[in-house]
Amino acid sequence: MTGPQFDPAATAGTLAFLFSDIEGSTRLEQAVGTAAYAAVRERHRELLRAAFAANTGSEQGTEGDSFFVAFPAARDAVVAALEAQRAILAEPWPKGGEVRVRMGLHAGEASVVGGSLVGLAINRAARVAGVAHGGQVLISATVRALVGSELPDGVTLIDLGGHRLKDLREPEHLYQLAAPDLPATFPPLATLDARPNNLPTQLTSFVGREEELATACGLLSANRLVTLTGPGGTGKTRLSLQVAAQAVEDFPDGVFFVPLETVRDPDLVASRIAGEIGIAESGGRSGRDVLVEWLAGKRVLLVLDNFEQVVDAGPLVADLLRSVPGLKALATSRTPLHVSGEQEFPVPGLPVPPDLGGLGGYEQALKGDAGAIDIARLSTYEAVRLFIARAVAVRPGFAVTNENAPAVAAICARLQGMPLAIELAAARVKLLSPDQILGRLESQLSLLAAGARDLPARQQTLRGAIAWSYDILDEAHRRLVDRLSVFAGGFDLEAAEAIGGPSGEIGIDVLDGLLALADQSLIRGRDTDPPRFEMLDTIREFAAEMLDAREDASAIRDRHGRWYLELAESIAPRLSGADQRSLLEQLEREHDNVRAALDRAAAAGDGSTAIRLAFAMWRFWQKRGHLNEARRRLEAYAAAPWSHDDRVLRARLMEALGGTLWWQADINAMGLAYREAVELWRAIGDKAEIANSLYNYAFTFAVSANPRQDPRLADPDGEGERVLAEALELYRELGDLRGQANVLWAMGNRTYFLLSDDGGEARFREALELFRQVGDVTMEAWSLHMLGSTLLRRRDRFDEARTFLRHALRHFHEASDAAGIALLFDDLSSQATADGDLPRAARLRGAARRLTAATGAELAGFVNEQYDYVARPQVGKLLPPDELERYGAEGAAMSLDEAVAYALDVPIDELGQHTHDHA
Repeated sequence: MTGPQFDPAATAGTLAFLFSDIEGSTRLEQAVGTAAYAAVRERHRELLRAAFAANTGSEQGTEGDSFFVAFPAARDAVVAALEAQRAILAEPWPKGGEVRVRMGLHAGEASVVGGSLVGLAINRAARVAGVAHGGQVLISATVRALVGSELPDGVTLIDLGGHRLKDLREPEHLYQLAAPDLPATFPPLATLDARPNNLPTQLTSFVGREEELATACGLLSANRLVTLTGPGGTGKTRLSLQVAAQAVEDFPDGVFFVPLETVRDPDLVASRIAGEIGIAESGGRSGRDVLVEWLAGKRVLLVLDNFEQVVDAGPLVADLLRSVPGLKALATSRTPLHVSGEQEFPVPGLPVPPDLGGLGGYEQALKGDAGAIDIARLSTYEAVRLFIARAVAVRPGFAVTNENAPAVAAICARLQGMPLAIELAAARVKLLSPDQILGRLESQLSLLAAGARDLPARQQTLRGAIAWSYDILDEAHRRLVDRLSVFAGGFDLEAAEAIGGPSGEIGIDVLDGLLALADQSLIRGRDTDPPRFEMLDTIREFAAEMLDAREDASAIRDRHGRWYLELAESIAPRLSGADQRSLLEQLEREHDNVRAALDRAAAAGDGSTAIRLAFAMWRFWQKRGHLNEARRRLEAYAAAPWSHDDRVLRARLMEALGGTLWWQADINAMGLAYREAVELWRAIGDKAEIANSLYNYAFTFAVSANPRQDPRLADPDGEGERVLAEALELYRELGDLRGQANVLWAMGNRTYFLLSDDGGEARFREALELFRQVGDVTMEAWSLHMLGSTLLRRRDRFDEARTFLRHALRHFHEASDAAGIALLFDDLSSQATADGDLPRAARLRGAARRLTAATGAELAGFVNEQYDYVARPQVGKLLPPDELERYGAEGAAMSLDEAVAYALDVPIDELGQHTHDHA
């Protein structure tokens, strides 16, 4: 029975949309044959059309085995879906030709363009259907709310929770329709969440690009390296994300987005890739080797965004692809990578309508009625659809009319379909009409064409759009945006006011200026606490050019360097205190700005800034696993002639380099750096610094340079003991309790590795009390750690050792000190081994190895190789290799919190309840 029909074009308000298709249609056709499948598909259509028509459904599209149907009410769509599924289930299909239909329902507003319904809600409905399984009906939270309590009798909803769909928008809360006579059990939904990925959520819809998306997906299917090329602003990044989302099911081990916008050094590309995956460089091993090891045997897609500024890293990508058969890479770049196996795909601008205003009279006459533009046809162009979508976002009532259609068409045409340029222009709809926008745009394009003809045409157009957006600013806002270009990777309000301002200098309140620039799409805010701002790279480059033309350019860049130098130097002394976790996170947020300041200082030969900033940062680099970068920078500075200009700075540099080399277990190189620091401080005559440099230098004799050598052979002449004795005497003379504690702790370490009777216990206890007096919670934890390590040699004191180790582990966890946690996991693994719990020991060992790789601190593994000499039990010598690998993999698979909770034998939600109570 056919119910009353409705006309969607004449229906105001919210509509419900249903999408459906046959699951596995290709397989089904192959099973029954083409002729039989045609009959099956036609019968399927008859059954569905009957259910849709009986419930006021209006068929909007049919392609192959799919349907797109609109309903005036959500309940009508729900009932139609249920009746259709019942009809499909009851039909006596031929053997091997059973049909299973998946369906998705969403609701929202839509408009009629060119005789067809269009709208974001329609696209969302298609995405909902796309994650369902055959026989399953999914509905969105919007449909659920509209239906309310009016579900048909016996029908219930199964809450499936929030899921990210392949349009990369915010998660959609989905429900499954359940009825007693329909299947209720299905596999997990085929959403983005079904595969590991870090694809960022997009705040705007993906408009157009259907043809390019299909082409790029096909190229990625057939090739292992696809590069999307084009000038800035063509939408390469957005297209790459959508391609990755479409392909996510082909990569069970993960799809990882790697933003390279802030990376300038090709040597850092491997580190950035590893960081986005969740691994890091491992000490003396290269980032490439760490990646190959992790990727081995996996099927992974890397999305390498903004590759043009690190194009010299192209061979790295080719090498990874050769070494890992299951790896594919999708790059975005303004230029090809020029490596073997690369498939380039130049990303064109969006299709645009003809610019009738740009035609001569004769050409217009050839087109007939030159002044008439078909609005319905205009809205089918992807560039126009993007303009409308972004204009509506800033001005909800905006629509294309007979009056503004020619201007909209001309804007899109003269911007040559460049998405960024169109978005910048559309944002002006908030204040200007399309005709006003067109008038301003035209004059800027003419000016640019006369002044920069050597640039590609599209890049001229993009620069014209940015230049126009820049030109409509008043001088105060221009000055502000120029100054903001010195930031890399984002900035907060305080930094913007200090470097972009002060207000009296630029003529506006900086906060008001930031809000105005964000409103005009020249910067964007991040939803963080505290709030941060960032500038698109193309806009930042343009603004940097404008800054170069100003007399104060050098002063502003110097101001940026001083700001981050002062920030780092203010944080560095507090990295051993109770607030170190938040301080480390602050430095992590500002790391790209620090890198920019370091690069500028080194390039200018500004040794004071470069060395002071690097010295302030090296503990952060150590704790957060940036040791390879630290070493590259510090060794480069040490080789530069300007690093010898100031003896104090040279000594600081050697201290930072020596500390980095210690954590990388390069003992011989460390000794050379520390010895130079001692000599410099002796020449300067600063007793406190002499004592500190002696304390550092003593580590040269703490362990052997060969991890498989007896550590007692590291200092056959007792030099380390004499060095520490001198340091302790100086600190006592100065009344420096923290220094005394450091030396006592170092003496304990020396005794520990020399296998003395008490293993250094007395020294560690003495140091512990002094660290508590001065409030150094980091070294308090290291003292507890070494006390526990010492007592692990004593079977009768295992319980005491366990107490010390667990207190230390809690501290390192609170401080997010992964290097310390790795060492503690190894200690607790030894304790579990001695207790006979070998699976637990192997899991903790696996967790320790993963963290060692994450920090790049090879020292942990280096020292632990000497356990044979310090009488520590090792699970690796007791478990069969296959069991060791299996349990170790379980430990490595734990999250950091899970592993710490496991090591402490506490529920994971109790980790935050520790308050530095004394062991």
